[in-house]
Amino acid sequence: MESFAKGKKEVELNLNNYTKCLCPVCPVQAKSACISAKKDKWIGMRKKTGKILEEYAFHPETYDMGMEELMNSEIGKKHQFQKPPKEEMKELYCSQAVGKSNCPDLNRKGACQCPTCAVWQNKDLEGMYYCFGEV
Repeated sequence: MESFAKGKKEVELNLNNYTKCLCPVCPVQAKSACISAKKDKWIGMRKKTGKILEEYAFHPETYDMGMEELMNSEIGKKHQFQKPPKEEMKELYCSQAVGKSNCPDLNRKGACQCPTCAVWQNKDLEGMYYCFGEV
């Protein structure tokens, strides 16, 4: 899969990027029935992520671990953390691990939030509408 990022930089699928991502509040996704159908599983994932982040002071290394590594870590096992299946992801479309959304009903005329996203800015990404794979 080709890189989505300027200069072929990869956006890692980790808690650092996952928690900064604005995709879930993007107007492109706001009225998508497909995205809404993922809501319960996504909320469950966010709760587990929150529990891990509550323990950040004692486990700062978890913040930048890849999802696979986090799943196998002591704290990941404690909170029964699991890597979310790609088809349930509502965020990090700029990551090669996630890629474009598999939802066909995204609002292509919605105001893209990419330029205001910390992940987009920190990774020096170009283009917008990562959820469509159009960069």
